[in-house]
Amino acid sequence: MQHGNDSNKTGTSDLEILEAIVRDWVETGWRHTAEEPFTFRGRLERFYDWTSDDTQFFDDFDPERRVNLTAAQYAAIWDEVVPQLKRLTNVMVGTPRTVISGDLAAMSVQFITSYVTAEGEEGQAHTMSSLVWRRSAAGWRIIREHGSGLATHRK
Repeated sequence: MQHGNDSNKTGTSDLEILEAIVRDWVETGWRHTAEEPFTFRGRLERFYDWTSDDTQFFDDFDPERRVNLTAAQYAAIWDEVVPQLKRLTNVMVGTPRTVISGDLAAMSVQFITSYVTAEGEEGQAHTMSSLVWRRSAAGWRIIREHGSGLATHRK
């Protein structure tokens, strides 16, 4: 088992690559503003495995708490929920904890979500996501996701 110290052809380690990808996933992918409206495929398609039959995605922010077996099912939830918000932004907390073994990586990442509801209510949620990434010819893609809220604060 490796902890991400292997280097690829560019000299960048898998750990460095995954840390950059997950920061982009958290802070750019999961963003919805008036200037940058959210669609799951538009923002997040490049991070997820859309073709494998062994994927699973869950986030307790989903009002129905559904376990999704495809990225398309998961996308449908967020394409309904996120655009109803006036704003959704995220900031990663610390450094993800990552273990890499071959073409699989397990990662825990924490972030603070700030949001404004359609009614103008502001809040924050501290979230931890556990992700499993698989490397393919297309790069690292999420095949498992479990997101859980750690604490919520309303302003």
